[in-house]
Amino acid sequence: MATNTAQTFQPAFKRVAQSNDFDCVFAVIAMVANKTLAEVRQVAVDKFEVPEHGPWWPSESMITGLCAHFGWAGTVYKEASTVADLPDICLLMVDYNPKTEMGGRHILFHRQRAAGGVEYTIDPGFWITDPAMQVRVVKSLPPPLWYIGVHAMNAPKSGNK
Repeated sequence: MATNTAQTFQPAFKRVAQSNDFDCVFAVIAMVANKTLAEVRQVAVDKFEVPEHGPWWPSESMITGLCAHFGWAGTVYKEASTVADLPDICLLMVDYNPKTEMGGRHILFHRQRAAGGVEYTIDPGFWITDPAMQVRVVKSLPPPLWYIGVHAMNAPKSGNK
């Protein structure tokens, strides 16, 4: 995971904490779309047949569909080797174990060009109570980096990959 450095910027996105072990992707979409976790979850239940209770796994099509519902275009999962390869805004998968094919949760990555190109992550984990660990400036992340890039619909895509 990223190491934290002192924050000298105001993040462009407000942190939304996930409510359980499985809704990190809803929390990240809520951050990007400036919605509540409950709003995103309800759309997932109503339009994408996510069960209200019980296990589920976020598919690419559900993630990009939810993003589109809230006015954001999303890519398929892509792999990057370095932070420099990431688009300016993405749902970044972390803690994935390729050997067991388990784990994996989503955090928000943002390259805030308006703040001099600062790159940071916002972690929705409900267990992270220290604010300094919720929003972290990153210099590097361990590869491989799996992500779904997002950008506002009908907005210029400059800087996004």
